[in-house]
Amino acid sequence: MSKVNKCLGCGAPLQTEDQTKVGFAISLEHTYCQSCYRLLHYGEGSTHFHPEDLPKLEADSVIFMISSVLHLDLLFSYPVYRYQPDAKYVYIINQIDLLPKSTNLDVLIENITKQAEKHMIPFVDIILMSAKNEHDIVNLKAYMRQFREKHMYLVGVQNSGKTTIYKALTNTKEALAFKKAGLTQEALIGTFENKVIYDLPGLYQMGYLHQFLPYETYKKLIPDEEINPKIYQLKAKQSLFIEGLISITFLKDINVTLYLDSNIHIHKTNEQRVQPLLLEKEKHFIIFVADYIEQSFKVPSGKHQITFADMGFMHLLGPITIKMRLPKDMHVSITEALFQ
Repeated sequence: MSKVNKCLGCGAPLQTEDQTKVGFAISLEHTYCQSCYRLLHYGEGSTHFHPEDLPKLEADSVIFMISSVLHLDLLFSYPVYRYQPDAKYVYIINQIDLLPKSTNLDVLIENITKQAEKHMIPFVDIILMSAKNEHDIVNLKAYMRQFREKHMYLVGVQNSGKTTIYKALTNTKEALAFKKAGLTQEALIGTFENKVIYDLPGLYQMGYLHQFLPYETYKKLIPDEEINPKIYQLKAKQSLFIEGLISITFLKDINVTLYLDSNIHIHKTNEQRVQPLLLEKEKHFIIFVADYIEQSFKVPSGKHQITFADMGFMHLLGPITIKMRLPKDMHVSITEALFQ
């Protein structure tokens, strides 16, 4: 039987027959498929797809559920433990370096633990870390050594940083870790000492930026360094525009804090100006979509977080009703704020 060569960037089996399908390469001897090659050398995102099914997970294993701090609203939304109830589960909150240094991490992990217990989520530990921090990687390796299980899986939503962790654990240079949704196509498999590490394709999340914008645009909207929160004091019926993607109108006086990349343009205006601006969006905005829908959200009493796709989030104090114009099917959620 002939050996099946796989792209070392995304894990897809290499094929030379169809340029429109995943894994196409000029030669089966190449290291990367054409999509990974062009992503690596030219920054072009193209034909990766979004796997929807998990591969078989060994019962005698440890499954590390990886979540970015940008995806905390989805932390317990994927019940992988039902798919493989005989494994051990560890939750890793990655990209903790995106949060301001003033963030009380003890409060954050306490609130996450309470949420897990409230929803009866099985877990061994909850770990805060940054895959870019060498000290955190050293600690993660020491933590993994404590388990007798051989098989260790990295599972999580797309762009949660799984492959960055995988590369650090296995000392793999060729695997690609970019802010591109759906990059990993099939499991990347490597070793760390006597452990087998599996970097699984990201769980698909509908409504993230990749659904509305090309890679060259949305990669610039996802933060990759410490966020400097911006506080806005707003009067009733004032609105905020996040680029030309989202408008938020507040129906009473309020202070809000936005946690977004520093390069994202935020514009304050009045409610009556929102629709005229959108009607001439090509004139007023650099980043926009063709069509918008309007939705109202009732924020309950207490401090809450509104998450905007995988772009970032806003903290505000309820009760309040807000009106938003946003792309149809964009993921927006309201949850209790997990940190102050």
